[in-house]
Order: sequence, then C-alpha cells, then structure tokens
Amino acid sequence: MDIAILQALEKIRCPFLNVFFGIFTALGEEFIIAGIIAVIYICFSKRTGEQALITVMSASCVTTGIKSAVRRLRPFAANNVSRVEIDNPFVSTLDLDANMSFPSGHATATSSFFTTMSVRCRKPLFIALFIVFTLLVMLSRLYLGVHYPTDVLCGLAIGLFFAFFWQFVYIKWYNARLYIYTAIAILTVPFLFIPRTATESMFQISAITLATSAGLLIENTWIRFEDTTRWLHRLFRLAICGASAGIPFLILHFSLPEGNWFAFITYFFALFPALTLAPFLFKKLKI
Repeated sequence: MDIAILQALEKIRCPFLNVFFGIFTALGEEFIIAGIIAVIYICFSKRTGEQALITVMSASCVTTGIKSAVRRLRPFAANNVSRVEIDNPFVSTLDLDANMSFPSGHATATSSFFTTMSVRCRKPLFIALFIVFTLLVMLSRLYLGVHYPTDVLCGLAIGLFFAFFWQFVYIKWYNARLYIYTAIAILTVPFLFIPRTATESMFQISAITLATSAGLLIENTWIRFEDTTRWLHRLFRLAICGASAGIPFLILHFSLPEGNWFAFITYFFALFPALTLAPFLFKKLKI
C-alpha cells in the first residue's frame, strides 16, 4: 500500500505541483517552524511560544531517536519511486540522509506545532487552517518521494501525542513543566554513546534540547521577561535574540573542526545565550 500510494502520486507530477508541494515542504522545515516559535515567544506570547517550543522539541527528540535506530531507506533510495529534485536556500531533497525515512520529521514538527496552536487559540477558522496546512506538508513529503505514508502517519501520531501531553502538563503540572522537559532533554544523552543512534541529527537535537531546557529554567527562575505590545520593542527583541544566537554560532562554526561533538558544542552555545542573555537584555533595556 505504501509503495502503491507513492507511485500513484508520482504519476500526477507536473511543474505546477512540483512548485506547490515544494513550497509546503519548505514551510514545514524544522528551522522554519523554530523561527516562527521564536517570534511568538519573544514578541507576542511567552507562554504560548514556550509551550510550542517544548512540544516540538520533545516530539522531535523521539522522532530523531527512532529515525537513528530504525534507519529505514527513503522511497527514492530504495528505488520504489523517483524523487522531485529541489535544491534552494530553504529546502533541499538532494542532501537528505538516505536511511532516515521513518518517521517523518516534517510531519512531527508541523503536527506538534499546529496542534499546540489549535488547543491554545481554539478558534474554528484557525484550527481548520492548521489542519489543512499540516496535511499538505505531510502530502508534500509523499509527493516528493522522500517519505512513505507510514512515515508521515507515525510522525503525525508522535506530534499529536506530545501536543496533548504538554497541554495536560501545562494545565495540571505547570510548575513542574520545565523539570519534565529537562528530564526529556537529559534522556537524549545516552543515545549519543550508542553507535547506531549516534547520528549527526541525534547530536543536533540533543544539543538543542539541552540548551533550550537549561535556558528556559534559568530564564524562568531569575530573569522572567514579560510580553510586549509595542512593535518597536518587538523589532529590537528580534535583533538582540538573532545576534545572541547568530554571533556565537558563526564563531564556533568557523573556528571548530568538523565532528558531531563539535557540532553539539556549536548548537548548544548558540542557543543558550538566545534564551538567557537576550531576555536579560530585554529587561535591562526595558523593551
């Protein structure tokens, strides 16, 4: 059934649909979702942004762990279908790890994020749009030939589970939320020492999860910046947060040698200041 669905989609490929689904797969990229969450967190609603961040990261940890352990060949790598070749600054189907098909990271990220936004806003129109967007991102992965239907369905299930799990935590155990998230982050560390799961993706997700958990704990305990409604302040916040993450990332990226542990250091020390130094400056500068 998996292959039959992919082959049916392969038969309807055309230039218009290539562009159409290329756009949706780009909008479902994890770094795009992360950027949207960052804007929500520092500019609009700290609580909603924090919950979305924790949800997406927790779900992505599980998906990355499964990917690294299962090592399922992607449809194009198994010669079941061809892939639509896309390579631009926003998305590429040419640099994908051939054996990291199951589950779909795009399906996990979009479903966890948009389900969180749905349970937070609870407006029928937005919920309908979120559902359609998530389904189109999932369908785009099938159309492009980079995932099987079971990949995206499993990613969807993981995303939905963590969205509702964290909604429950935020309602029932709000004061313990960051400690639960920190426990999940710490659980990623053993996977870095198991040869089969010590993939580049696992190192990246572990570093990001540990950095965000430590940063959120410090911010929540000692800094506690507040939301702002002024657009000028929002712009300054974006600039400060971007510099706090971008400058250390560029320095470490170009000064450290290649390797998973050096990538771990780079991601950790790029994100940690964005969640601690940047909010501290928000308060000091009163923005």
